[in-house]
Amino acid sequence: MSLALRRFPFFSVPLCLCVVSLLALPVAARVRLPNTRIESTQLPNGLRVLMVEDHQAPVVNVQVWYHVGSKDEKPGQTGFAHLFEHLMFDGTTNLDPDEFSNYIVKAGGIDNAYTTEDTTVFWETVPSSILPVALWLEADRMRNLNISDHSFKNEREVVKEERRQRFDNQPYGDVVEELYAHAFTAHPYKHVPIGSMGDLERASLGDVRGFYNTYYVPNNATLVVVGDFSPAALKTSVEEYFGPVTQGEPVRRDIPVEPPQTAERTLKLTEDVALPAVVEGYHMPADGTPDAYPLHLVSKILAQGESSRIYKRLVYEKQMALEADSQGNFTEDPNLFFVLAVLNSGFTPAQAETEIESVLADLRDRPISEQELDKAKHEMLGDLIVSHQSTQTRADELGYDAVVLKDPQMVNTEADRFLAVTPADIQRVARTYFVPENMTLIEVMPDSKSGQGN
Repeated sequence: MSLALRRFPFFSVPLCLCVVSLLALPVAARVRLPNTRIESTQLPNGLRVLMVEDHQAPVVNVQVWYHVGSKDEKPGQTGFAHLFEHLMFDGTTNLDPDEFSNYIVKAGGIDNAYTTEDTTVFWETVPSSILPVALWLEADRMRNLNISDHSFKNEREVVKEERRQRFDNQPYGDVVEELYAHAFTAHPYKHVPIGSMGDLERASLGDVRGFYNTYYVPNNATLVVVGDFSPAALKTSVEEYFGPVTQGEPVRRDIPVEPPQTAERTLKLTEDVALPAVVEGYHMPADGTPDAYPLHLVSKILAQGESSRIYKRLVYEKQMALEADSQGNFTEDPNLFFVLAVLNSGFTPAQAETEIESVLADLRDRPISEQELDKAKHEMLGDLIVSHQSTQTRADELGYDAVVLKDPQMVNTEADRFLAVTPADIQRVARTYFVPENMTLIEVMPDSKSGQGN
C-alpha cells in the first residue's frame, strides 16, 4: 500500500530531486504546492464523490473510504474492521471469490486495502480505459458482499495468522498493544486494529453481517477518483453504478471520550528478546487541531535523520541505543505521541529514560532555533511533495483530509499551517504534553531464561 508519509512516518520513501532544491529556500518564501482542483458531488443515497482530473498518464486511482475503523468496534468484537478488509475481496452475489482482483490484474492494474483506527480503505490503480469496470466492482461489493459461513471462517483464519506474524511472533510485537491497553481507559483506541484472537474466535456470522450492514453503506463512504478521466463521463458512471445502491441507516457513533491522565503509568515487561527497550507514550490531540501541527514538526526535530535530537543523543553521543525514534500517531480522535528506543547490551531502560527526559526538558525550557525549525519544515514539505507525486498518493491524501480531517481542501491549505508554526509553538506543546503525569511508560527487559538476555 502507499500511504501519505506524514501520517505514517515509519514508512520511508526516497525524496525526489525537487525536494533538495527546497532546502536552499527560506521558509519565509512560503513554498506552495501545486493547487489541486477538486470536483465534488453527492448522490441521493449519501455517497460523497471527490474527483481530481489529471491527464499526465493514462491511469486512474479509485479509492472507497469507509468511515469505520477499529474505534467503531464494540467490546468483544475487536478486529471486525480488519476482518472486512479481507472479506471484501471474497466474493459477492455476482462475483466468485478472487474474481474482483482478477478483473483488475488482468487489465494491468493493482488493488489492495488497509485498515486504521478510523477508516477502512479499498483502492485500485487501473488503466483509465477500464475505469467503469473498477467503479462497478466497488459498487457491487458495497452492498452485495457474500458473507457465507465458509468465507467468514476462512478469512478469520487469515486474520489470525496475520496477527501471529505481525504481533505474537515478532520481537517486541506486543509492546505497542500493551502500551495502548494501559494508556487508554475508555476510548476504543485502547485496542489496536488487528483485534484479539479471543474476539475473532467468539465472533458469530450474525455479528459480522450486522457490522457490514451498519458501516459498509454509501452514506458512510467517500469515493475518491484521481487521474485520467472525463468528469462528465465519470459522474455518469458513478450515478449508474452507485446510484442504485441502497442507503443505510444513519451511522450512530457513541465513542467514549478518554478522561485526562493525571499520573504516570508504568508497565514492566519481560520478553523473549535480545535487548532491552523503552517506549513512552504521551497523550496528544487529534490530527487537524492547532496543536497537531507543532507536534508533527516535533517528531521531525526529535527523530528525523541522524542529526535529530533523540537519535543523536541516544545513538551517537551516549551510544546506548541501537535505534531510537519518535512520532505521533495522528488520528481522528486524540491519540499518543511516541518516544522509543531499543538499547544496546549493558544499558537499562532507566538510563534511556533519563536521557529522553533531558532531551524533552530542553524542548520545554528553551525555544528551538529558527534554523532547526526551518529544517523540520523543509522535511515536512518534502513529505507533502511526495504525497502529490502519483495518482494513488494524491488520492490517499485527499481521502484522509476529507474523511479524517473533515475538509478535502486541506490538500491545498495544510502546508501553510505547518509553515506558520513558531519556536514558541514548539515550546508550548512540549510543555503541555511531554510531562510525566501525561505519560505511559513501557520498560522491556530480556527474559534471562530464554538464553538471549545479557
